[in-house]
Amino acid sequence: MSDRRYAVVFSAAARLILAGYLVVSASVVDGGDENAQQLAFFEAKIRPVLVQHCYECHSAKSDAGKGGLRLDSSTALLAGGDSGTPIVRGNADDSLLISALRYDGLEMPPAGKLPDHVIRDFETWVNSGAVDPRTAAVPEDAHRGIDIAAGREFWAFQPIRDHRVPQTRQKFGNSIDAFVNAKLEAADLPVSVAAERSALIRRLYYDLIGLPPTLEERRHAEGAGGGDELSIEGLVDRLLNSTQFGVHWGRHWLDVARYADSNGGDFNATFHNAWKYRDYVIDAMNNDKPFDQFIREQLAGDLLPFDTDYQRTEQLIATGFLMLGTKMLSERDKDKLQMDVVDEQISTVGSAFLGMTLGCARCHDHKFDPIPTDDYYALAGIFRSTRTLEGESQKYVSTWTRTALPAEPSHIAAVREFEAQKKSLDDDLKKLKKSVAALEKQVSQTNGFLVDDISAKTTGVWKSSTLSPGFVGKQYLHDDNKAKGRMSISFPWQAPRSGIYEVQLSYLAGSGRADNVPVTIQHADGTTDIRLNQTKKPALDGLFAAVGRFNFRAEMAATVTISNADTDGHVIADAVRFVEVDGAGKIVPREQIAGSPLAEEIQQQQAQVQQIEQQLKDLAKHAPPPLPEAIAVADLPEIGDCRICIRGEHRNPGDVVPRRFLQVAAYEGQPGIPESQSGRKELAEWIASPNNPLTARVIVNRVWSHLLGEGLVRSVDNFGQLGDRPTHPELLDHLAARFCTPVGRQTEFGAAGLGWSIKALVREIVLTDAYQRSTAHAEIAWQKDPENRLLWKAHRKRLPAESIRDTVLALSGQLDLSPGGSPVQGLGTLVKDNSANAENYESQESFHRSAYLPIIRNELPAMLTVFDFADPDLVTGKRAVTNVPAQALLLMNSPFIMNGARKTAQRLCTGNTTDDELITRTYQAILCRAPTDEEHERAMGFLQSVGSAASTNAEVDVDRLSRFIHVLFASTEFRMLN
Repeated sequence: MSDRRYAVVFSAAARLILAGYLVVSASVVDGGDENAQQLAFFEAKIRPVLVQHCYECHSAKSDAGKGGLRLDSSTALLAGGDSGTPIVRGNADDSLLISALRYDGLEMPPAGKLPDHVIRDFETWVNSGAVDPRTAAVPEDAHRGIDIAAGREFWAFQPIRDHRVPQTRQKFGNSIDAFVNAKLEAADLPVSVAAERSALIRRLYYDLIGLPPTLEERRHAEGAGGGDELSIEGLVDRLLNSTQFGVHWGRHWLDVARYADSNGGDFNATFHNAWKYRDYVIDAMNNDKPFDQFIREQLAGDLLPFDTDYQRTEQLIATGFLMLGTKMLSERDKDKLQMDVVDEQISTVGSAFLGMTLGCARCHDHKFDPIPTDDYYALAGIFRSTRTLEGESQKYVSTWTRTALPAEPSHIAAVREFEAQKKSLDDDLKKLKKSVAALEKQVSQTNGFLVDDISAKTTGVWKSSTLSPGFVGKQYLHDDNKAKGRMSISFPWQAPRSGIYEVQLSYLAGSGRADNVPVTIQHADGTTDIRLNQTKKPALDGLFAAVGRFNFRAEMAATVTISNADTDGHVIADAVRFVEVDGAGKIVPREQIAGSPLAEEIQQQQAQVQQIEQQLKDLAKHAPPPLPEAIAVADLPEIGDCRICIRGEHRNPGDVVPRRFLQVAAYEGQPGIPESQSGRKELAEWIASPNNPLTARVIVNRVWSHLLGEGLVRSVDNFGQLGDRPTHPELLDHLAARFCTPVGRQTEFGAAGLGWSIKALVREIVLTDAYQRSTAHAEIAWQKDPENRLLWKAHRKRLPAESIRDTVLALSGQLDLSPGGSPVQGLGTLVKDNSANAENYESQESFHRSAYLPIIRNELPAMLTVFDFADPDLVTGKRAVTNVPAQALLLMNSPFIMNGARKTAQRLCTGNTTDDELITRTYQAILCRAPTDEEHERAMGFLQSVGSAASTNAEVDVDRLSRFIHVLFASTEFRMLN
């Protein structure tokens, strides 16, 4: 069928069958969490630059500000100056500030253009709305005198403690429902009914493993296959034990860990071993590694004790968490680069584990939370004592450490022997190639008939030299720029046979040479005088300059004489070459060279080169696998505390701050840091302690958010003043207290401990009535609680990008559930040129789950980015959820979706299947439910409009069914969880 006819039929199908599904749903964007990310971006990327480069001329300190412009508060920024408003929110290209930074007309700062990555940060800031928390102009060096004791009164810094399970009128499935229902009863809100079993089964499959149930699994779960109905508890346990649980939930953590397979930034280098960290996370989720141990290994795995090589390998790989952030590798100021890497690590640890925006305190005391600059640099001492970058991949471009992992002694020995053999052959090859090159150069120099300076007759004292490279023979001569007119050198020669010869002179050019060197050529027709400019580089081989073609006779002696008469500058005399020219003006090769000893020596050495190259090829064929490596951190040999960088400037040091942890979250009995150690191990212990007021709350809230659609604290990465307050604070603490209480022990009010188990926490939540409620709208409840903060119904959730792609592959029978291995194998140091026109990186087609796709910074897979994939430069505990035209366009026009629809149709069109059966089977496979009567009627009308009611032609069936499936893939219901 032609593309045009396909489009017409598809359009008709969309209108006739599923018009209701294609209605645009409301955009679901967590404004609070997004705003917190933008504020963190401002504090980390924008405010420090304004302070360092702009405030001197454009702040309250500079009187009215040059040009009437002040940039030290949001109000002043928007008010603008003499040239108008400096920014247009949402449009960097129309903003005067961006034009000035680009040096497009205005040029700010006047001291010099800022680096490109800084300008890109400002463009991102303006395009995303220019969020600016500076409500008043505050001197940046002002110390607010943060009251730590008062700061501890904030809810997030209060010690975690369990709460008594409330009594409610309504029955509840477990203690979680008691806390939820108590809130609903207090607000007099009705509760939504339970979700239909088919919707609940689909929800559980996607929430727990990110994939849809197969038709067989769905029948089994609903008891439709002739056997007993599988209980929800049994289904949950089976999904938790699936290896696909780790793939799906591991991706949640990879969002937080800002996982990527390349560096991004200014030098998009390949992270060849990052995939090992990815697999570590997936395995940790599948093996239900206790979350406190998960923390310790990622922050200090290299410092932890181990019993086996496997454990040591796992712990080293885990520290890749600290390595994965983007870095400006070409930064020449290595002290600044180190502090930038430290800042990225502090910010990541703060947001990932503590829900705190610690990076804001790099330049000043935190503007909103009780975190003084001292706390930031106390942590900076820990990470500044940690080795992250080491060496250079090329001049000025830093690279990261690559740590050897444990390996079998026999493997190590084989690799060492291979490397020794290869090095020996490489050295021999290098020497031989250098020798051949020298011999070939000698041949090129004697292509004609060469007279070197050692055969010349000199008048005056010429100085011999080898100072400047590129001369003929063992030396060259010069007049030392003295005794002008009293020095000359003659090169005698007699032609082997009469003819025309081109005279070529060798000299070393330079600015200090004479530009009018007298040269006299005595030939058969007389003498010719010329002037030679020795400031210009010779045109022939960079060594010889042709000065003319002359007639020479075999029986007549000839000379070429160079003098220094009337010259200003050094005169160089090296060699003269006479090259025979035929009647057509072409060079005549020397016949003597072909059979000369020199030619034979070249041939012998070239044969040796080929022999060694073959040996290297043979050696490579039998090379042992390379020794395993990981990107992993380690303590530096020099451990020490860090000085405060005043205003964040590493060149403006202040007082030394001892290494320690956040004061506001301190607790009795927390570990101290030995002077001889970086403190990462102690930091990991401090964060992973059940006494830390933040850690358990943050991870419990993340898990709740993934399952319920919104966190108990909606700003999942920010538990500070700018974050949301918990909707159910007692429930959050109840779950946090249980989560960090060991299995077999109970909390204060008798609740069973979960032992830091993610799987146990997930199981507790999904077995609640709150999780299993319907998403159906209730007007009365909506009027009282339009944002569903009290959970009177289930939130309707959009499938993550990975699940949309994986579902199409699964339904079409193409999905490969095996681990994906390295997604960047074969790529070099750079995965792509860091430019818009770069085409040297191409994502390979893969049928593995989307978690195994290559995550290349600056070039993410389009299928993922369109559906709000996490930005790998940022800690992302909860992805933004948008509804934009690009999503519908991709589903309607993507060859991937079209191909998936056709292959799905081929799988469903088995045997003699009626249209009635096809419609039911298709709805059950794609939407995990039976069609309604109206949907069935519309679908039947469409299928019959392009084919007969009885299946007679398999190809026709596949063709029409694939278009029907394509419509379902493009529907709203397909990408939403009810």
